[in-house]
Amino acid sequence: MNFLQLARAVKRESGLSGGPPASVTTASGDDARVFEWVNWAWRDIALAHESWLFRRGEALGQATGITLPPDAALPGFALTDWASWKQQNPEYRPSAWRVADGQASERGLQFLPYDQFRSRFLVGAHSPGPLRCWSIAPGGELLVGPTPDSVHQVRASYVRDVVDMTLDADEPPLPARFHNLIAWRALREYGGFDAASEVYQRAEQNYSMGFSALAQSQLPRPGFGARPLA
Repeated sequence: MNFLQLARAVKRESGLSGGPPASVTTASGDDARVFEWVNWAWRDIALAHESWLFRRGEALGQATGITLPPDAALPGFALTDWASWKQQNPEYRPSAWRVADGQASERGLQFLPYDQFRSRFLVGAHSPGPLRCWSIAPGGELLVGPTPDSVHQVRASYVRDVVDMTLDADEPPLPARFHNLIAWRALREYGGFDAASEVYQRAEQNYSMGFSALAQSQLPRPGFGARPLA
């Protein structure tokens, strides 16, 4: 369901007076609040875990130096939906290869905690060479070392940012079978706002069951290395 369809479902289930919302751009009063509740609900669900599978992204960028900003094109990954890099864990390593050598030379990189990486590659001088190590800077940038001796391709996993729904046709990027979970979460907001206890209880029951199913579907087995946010 898109943003408009979700808002219409919430208003229908709430029992609020008036017809279905026509558009988010013309909504006022109760209809405007319904759209706001829907967007809040989407954000609450998406931010519950960094490790939702629907928030996982793969990035491919070019390195000409040690620091790879997520949003820059070169050096970097030209990402528009980046929130954070996937954290180090025993089953995950970014990989890299010299462009001149081709992808057949792609190899995983060794993780170094930031202070070790800093001592080895950011303090003093070192000889350029093929990429061997990676780390994450305190500011969130992906770091690779040593300084590449030529242009390298780097492949890394990241956590997608949560983007607000603002247009009627916007669709939340979680699996479609779980879209109604957003409506139930939004109905909790309505129930609390309007002291509608029966609506709140029904919404809470359906939301709790739906959230458990979403967790079973979209929380990966241990290894993604992300931290729960709520």
